[in-house]
Amino acid sequence: MAQTTEHKQGDRANPFGSFRLECESVLKAGYSSLKKTSGHAFPDLDIAATLEDPPNQTFGHLASSLSFELAKIQKKKPIDVAKALAESIGHVAKLDLIESIEASEPGYVNFRANPGRLTELTLRSVERDGSEYGLLKTHSPEKTVVEHTSANPARPIHIGTAKGAIFGDALARLLAARGHNVRTHFYIDDTGRQVAIMAYGYKLLGEPTPKGKPDHFIGKIYSVTATLVEIEELKKRVALLRQTKASDADINAQTKSLDEWVGIAADLESKYPEEFDRLSKLISKDPDPEKSIQQLIQKYEKKEPDTSALMRRVARIILTGFEETLRRARIRFDQWDWESDLLWTGRVAALVSQLKGSGFTFNQGGALELDVAKAVEKFGLRETLGVSPTFEFPPLTLLRSDGTSLYPTRDIAYTLYKFESAERVINVIGTEQLLAQFQVKVAFWITGHQKEAEKFNYFPIGQIMLEGQRMSARRGRYVTFDQVMDETLSRARSEVDRRSPSLPDEIRQRTAERIAISAVRYAILCVEAVKSTNFVWDKVLNFEANSAAFINYAYTRSSGILRKLGRIAEPKTLGLLKEPVEQALVLELSKFPETFANAADDLNPTLLCLYANLLAQRFHEFYEKSDISHVSNDELKWQRVALVLAVRTVLKTVAGLLGLELAERM
Repeated sequence: MAQTTEHKQGDRANPFGSFRLECESVLKAGYSSLKKTSGHAFPDLDIAATLEDPPNQTFGHLASSLSFELAKIQKKKPIDVAKALAESIGHVAKLDLIESIEASEPGYVNFRANPGRLTELTLRSVERDGSEYGLLKTHSPEKTVVEHTSANPARPIHIGTAKGAIFGDALARLLAARGHNVRTHFYIDDTGRQVAIMAYGYKLLGEPTPKGKPDHFIGKIYSVTATLVEIEELKKRVALLRQTKASDADINAQTKSLDEWVGIAADLESKYPEEFDRLSKLISKDPDPEKSIQQLIQKYEKKEPDTSALMRRVARIILTGFEETLRRARIRFDQWDWESDLLWTGRVAALVSQLKGSGFTFNQGGALELDVAKAVEKFGLRETLGVSPTFEFPPLTLLRSDGTSLYPTRDIAYTLYKFESAERVINVIGTEQLLAQFQVKVAFWITGHQKEAEKFNYFPIGQIMLEGQRMSARRGRYVTFDQVMDETLSRARSEVDRRSPSLPDEIRQRTAERIAISAVRYAILCVEAVKSTNFVWDKVLNFEANSAAFINYAYTRSSGILRKLGRIAEPKTLGLLKEPVEQALVLELSKFPETFANAADDLNPTLLCLYANLLAQRFHEFYEKSDISHVSNDELKWQRVALVLAVRTVLKTVAGLLGLELAERM
């Protein structure tokens, strides 16, 4: 991508950025020189945007496509323009970080960095700034709310939800390091149907004290209750269809669905026989379980005391388990927001009232609908929302016919609430919520919050599968985040025991814990958030490539080198690091500031995963080919040690940004 000015701070804070700035500067000078001598009318061009990474370093470290633009104007071949441009630069510019400039087919101008100057600038910068090296600060800091995870408090956090939690946490870390004032929020969706089902089952059982981890205990009550209630409803539908002599196709469809749920019930009965037996008997005695659940929802929205106490009590039990799981994954929140508070404080009612008076609502079967399509056309929002001219916006149901609100309505009120303490709001939420996020933005325009609409970011999270297995929490078919971390820890412990049997047991356990949690986080973050992720154990703990373990191994190797040396001296210069493996490492280190800034500004933690993996790979290559302990030239030894120190520092910084914890020994 083209670098913004603040990415390219031309000082020791950003070595490769300084090289980029110099390339940009000499290009501008060469362009001005050509303008004067060509006789053609040259337009004002974004010179920085023409600089890009070449396909491989045989072409240099940066390449400009400016010649292709000029060739169109001058009616010449791009390579001829590139040669003239390279020659003109050589006459008008004094070079510092640039070693050479040359034209190459089919018309690029290639720039190669001066290795000695880049090495000196990079390693001295890391030495000077330490753990702050590369963390370029934005010139426009914003108060930012990152809302993520926000799992329904009805069952444990599963691996699918964990993906949003890990990406949300990484975003918050990146933005804070970039200089923004960041707060993380967890939205407790306690007024929806799932929580009501969970509370219904919990109450039927006499509100038992949880056995084991609280969210796991309540989660099985939810899964069993939801399944049994679904079966009761399907039985009623099938009976009604037969009584009314509906079509065979309709009856068969409902019967097939009933059979599927009966199969799910059999699975749950085998897993939770005691709870299943008790709930089956209790629910069968309720003439209308669905009505009982709806009454819970209605009473809770109206803050009926007994119902409010029940719902809050059982939700808090679940949240205790959530906090334990998230803490283990190195995820924390600054604020927990209850959805019910939006209702009880009148925020949702005020929003609905405002929308009613906007002229964009209508009644449909007793329900209140928001005409989103009408608003999109009225305000000309298609381009703003990035949707095609043929995309159809369905109406948004604000209130059901019984007067209760729906999740999207409450989400609009909640997002406005977040903006009361922030200039920017980022919602980390599943890709299936794209339409709902569009609807939130449109509602902002309707209510006169255009500025907020522009600063509202939807960060989409794609699906995750565990070794190809799809999950359904409602059907009780899911793998909890705790289970994934437990299994990863078990595998990591076996690997550590095999590799380092002589380490004390306490250190091996602590090492395995760090490797395991880091492995889970990295395995999720290394695939772009919007893409589907397949979590495969063999890749998660692969010590050979593209994993947290692989990156940690580079860190461990660097720590081992320094530990063996004991005393470390500072080199007088840094001019002896001329080997290809040394220069490859220097180049990657010099690029960290730009990579960090791009990752933060583009909301893309995956960029840092790619960077960390490449830096680790370069270090492993250096480790295999460069001697340190036995080198006879002391000055070369200390220069190589300075390089190792720099790699170790940057690896630790990147790990912190991604929420990885690196082990000193493996």
